[in-house]
Amino acid sequence: MGLQLGTSRPSHAIEEDACLMEARRTEAVLPHLAGRGPVGSTLLAGAVLRKQGARTERLHGGKVEETLVLGAACSEVLSGPRLAKVLRPAVDLQTRTLEALVAGQASEPLSIHTSAGLPAPLGAFVDTLSVHLPWSDAEEDWFLNLQLEGATAVWAGVEALMRLQQISNEDGAVTQRTYVAVGERSYHGPKTNALGQPAEPRWPGAPRTQGQVAYPLPTGGNSDSEHEDFLSRFDAFLDEHAENIGVILFEPQWGSSFAGRPWPKRTLQEAVQRSRAKGILVLCDEIMCGLGRHGQGTLFLSKAWGLEPDAVTFGKSIAAGPFPMSGVVVRKGAAALGAAGSKVVQCHTYAGSSALALLTAREVLEEVPKWFEHAARMGEVVAEILSPCSDGKFFQVQGLGLMWGGLFVDPDATQRQKALALLRDACKQEGVWPYFVPAGGFMMTPPMDIDESELRDGLQRLVRCLSSVRAQLAEM
Repeated sequence: MGLQLGTSRPSHAIEEDACLMEARRTEAVLPHLAGRGPVGSTLLAGAVLRKQGARTERLHGGKVEETLVLGAACSEVLSGPRLAKVLRPAVDLQTRTLEALVAGQASEPLSIHTSAGLPAPLGAFVDTLSVHLPWSDAEEDWFLNLQLEGATAVWAGVEALMRLQQISNEDGAVTQRTYVAVGERSYHGPKTNALGQPAEPRWPGAPRTQGQVAYPLPTGGNSDSEHEDFLSRFDAFLDEHAENIGVILFEPQWGSSFAGRPWPKRTLQEAVQRSRAKGILVLCDEIMCGLGRHGQGTLFLSKAWGLEPDAVTFGKSIAAGPFPMSGVVVRKGAAALGAAGSKVVQCHTYAGSSALALLTAREVLEEVPKWFEHAARMGEVVAEILSPCSDGKFFQVQGLGLMWGGLFVDPDATQRQKALALLRDACKQEGVWPYFVPAGGFMMTPPMDIDESELRDGLQRLVRCLSSVRAQLAEM
């Protein structure tokens, strides 16, 4: 039976549901959980019972509620039969391995520490990924490093590029290019131990992460005056800091720091070119906007926009969600680093070890291009329905493809947070759930194959939520 919002299941069926029993146990341990929100908070979203596309049934406050999840921070890429299809090879491997283990026979490993060997499915994944490399003249000298989540993929990319900077010095002298440039408002992982600004202490009272220098950001508009204004400020930044910068990070489409706002295309192209002209290596962080979610017809937005970066990251739901995996692809330097005996130290027990993740990621890379055009069309639907809410005074909507967001624009941060709290309450009542971002707004990143009618339903609910927030604020 399909999950139908607005319908109820017999109470006896719910009480006897094994998943519901597990959910109740989860709700009972919330006071011991340090996760999203304050430690021990019982106000988290709740244990999920069932999903069908964006339609989600979860237990919250002892009650079963149904909602349309349009957010979840790019953690889902496919749903329904498409999700089943990409998961099948991993499930088949698990089945074969379990049967062999029960019989006491040798089995194909589900995971193997890379000091002992490599997962057999690695080659097929790399071959499939190579078709999507974001360079017009991809060389055989490219290489990749695999990780489990986004922050470490970015760290690995920075480390690899910094090592290339080091060996590029013909006299062998230690390079003075030891800094990483990041946006003055950016997010590349947890603020305490990853790159991004503003940085936070790793623990209360600790010194802040060192080695970062913040570059100015564009205002978001695409007019000639805004373009030239940014380039003037960016040039001044390069004039002051370029000789000390080894790597600069760009998110072609921002994640939570700017709620899905894309860079103005020509502005980013120029910023990348000017950085490279100063000898700075460029890393495009596409952990969130990659996998074709941007709706521009390629896996990487860097490729669609002809950015030609020196490295690009990938991650989130590349292994469909059930299996964590991320990585970075570096344009060239494999031979040089190998000859120098240099390795990427950013490596750990389960980095690149999962046969299940690699099998699934290969299937995702085969399936998701079939949905690139759909992502572009759904982006037009989002613009159609949400653009009337974007007045630049109360709320600002922005995005591409199937990665959109909106921010409250009141200059008073307290008012923005008040609006965000009201929005959460309204979304709970309306049965729609975007990804709420600390900046004061939300992001929407539904599965790439979301049904148009389901998306329209969720968007219309969001419009009603925003109208409710506006009305409540006006009464205060």
